[in-house]
Amino acid sequence: MVQRRYERHRKLRWDLWRRRMRRVSEKMVKLRRHVAFAMIGFLLLGIVGFFAVALFSPLMRTAEVRIVRTDVRLDLEQIQSLLSPLFGKHLLLLSAYDVRTLLEEGLPDLRSVKVDKDYPSTLVVRITVDPLIARLVIRNPEEGNIPEGVTSTIDYLTSEGTYIASARASGGDSLPTITLVDWGARPIPGTEILTSEFLLRVAATERNLQEQFGQQVLERMVYLRAQEYHLRISQWTLWFDVRSSLEEQIQRYRIFLREVPPEEVKEYVDLRLKDRVVYR
Repeated sequence: MVQRRYERHRKLRWDLWRRRMRRVSEKMVKLRRHVAFAMIGFLLLGIVGFFAVALFSPLMRTAEVRIVRTDVRLDLEQIQSLLSPLFGKHLLLLSAYDVRTLLEEGLPDLRSVKVDKDYPSTLVVRITVDPLIARLVIRNPEEGNIPEGVTSTIDYLTSEGTYIASARASGGDSLPTITLVDWGARPIPGTEILTSEFLLRVAATERNLQEQFGQQVLERMVYLRAQEYHLRISQWTLWFDVRSSLEEQIQRYRIFLREVPPEEVKEYVDLRLKDRVVYR
């Protein structure tokens, strides 16, 4: 009887302990569920609060535009003026497209724009422009040769054929010179006066003259309306155009050098005609 009573009491104690642990476990599960819901609620509340502050706080309005200049010919005052509509705009909602659209109105030689945001209110803009490939001399078609020592120091041509007038261009003195003639109406700065294909054609011609004949180009003259270009070397001036291929004109020049003594040429060699080479 004592043994049975002892066993019965032990079983009752064990059942009581198990029921207590089950109730504690159930309470812990409910507590964890409430804590999880509370954490999710606080997280959602924090996200909503962040976006509310980000969207409506006056601290997120653009108050400063910092320009990273990659070329000395960029005018910071002009760029600040172009980007002035961005002041007061919400920094979070501004995109690189918005910045580029404004810059394209005043920078025809714009190549790329990189936009970074220094929160809460600073916009950082890095601007890259097309490189300069030549110094441009614009000659009046009615004038003769340009008087010695009278050349433009602020007219340049970019790699995309855009005419740029600038007094800040770095390395301008070391650039090759292109003399522009036969232009009809005087070109306006910011306009594309020569296509990139035309510029590549001129560069390829110079390279062929150097590699195949060892002749260095000293001066380049472009006739805008006629779409032809004259390259002066030490002996004479060579006349090219874009109506026939460069290979054909180079072949005509090769035949000319083989057949005509150099002392007979005083001024120019015209390679534009398909069936003959004219020289003077």
